[in-house]
Amino acid sequence: MQRIILDVDSAGDDILAVLFAAAHPEIKLEGVTTVTGAAGPITQVTNVVLNTLSLAGRDDIPVHAGAWRPIVGNSKADMEAPVHFEKRLTARFAERLKDFNPPAPAPKRPASPGHAVDFIIETVKANPGEITLVTTGPTTNAAMAILQEPRLPSLLRNMLVLGGNFTTPGNMTPLSEYNIWADPEAARIVLNADVDKVLVPLDVCEDNRVADSMLTRDGLADMTAVMRDNPVVAMIRDTFPIYIDIWREFFGLVGFPMDDVITVALCFAPDLVTTTEPLFADVVLDKGVARGQTVAYRGHQILPGGEGPKTTRIANGLDGRRFLSIFKAAMACYERTVAPQPKPEGLF
Repeated sequence: MQRIILDVDSAGDDILAVLFAAAHPEIKLEGVTTVTGAAGPITQVTNVVLNTLSLAGRDDIPVHAGAWRPIVGNSKADMEAPVHFEKRLTARFAERLKDFNPPAPAPKRPASPGHAVDFIIETVKANPGEITLVTTGPTTNAAMAILQEPRLPSLLRNMLVLGGNFTTPGNMTPLSEYNIWADPEAARIVLNADVDKVLVPLDVCEDNRVADSMLTRDGLADMTAVMRDNPVVAMIRDTFPIYIDIWREFFGLVGFPMDDVITVALCFAPDLVTTTEPLFADVVLDKGVARGQTVAYRGHQILPGGEGPKTTRIANGLDGRRFLSIFKAAMACYERTVAPQPKPEGLF
């Protein structure tokens, strides 16, 4: 059983990642930490996680609110754009957009006391070599934890980081992926940390080359047909069609990519992806279109400031069909562990 801390920003696939981590028998979810990101303010992000865990019947898992803003960040308008990008789709989706990231209802329980950064540090220090830190949003909390406790990298088992792009165009600028772009200063701290890590870029998540890993309407229908008395699958069936349709229309993908779930799954199934050899990866901090670009040092270039630790393996291939089977099997666990309940008000 792999012990993880999951750090999320509660965009759509983060919810699936929380459900996956809470259900999978090979994962012990020590806690969920939240960070401001694509879903909006930290209160929204945290309430979505609390509601998700309640739906999953896992109110035993602690949830700690974390960074409410990036270390440096971009302009206010730019930072808010991903949260409200659906406004650009009003003409196409109209009233259906009310189901896309609406305000979360008040959760049944409050967040756990204490800041996410303190929880990460305390948990890792109490369990040296045992904890995998999985980040599926901006890496602000992870970077702040490393700055506050420089020994943290040596105490982690490893890190799984969702972010970056190398062959697939960025989803924020042509050169940058959202998680890295949202807090590139934090991402540089994390990627420069001397801890074994796998970086999961858009290349193996948000690209039609890995279409067999995506959630589609056919996939939703299959899950619903097989798992008829499953409240979690019912929520996914009701919530995610708009996500599937937006990602098809706006990003040109055949379905909704499950980047965050893929990243979590690597904690117990690392062979789902092929990777580079360990290398040094860095982040562009300059203003402009290249801000947040991930850069891989492959041993033949000159880097300003010199080379850092070769501790990052970059995922470059994915067994999408096997991944999707693992995801569906985890969702089936909820038929056995969660009693049928009324349709929830909503998570978002």
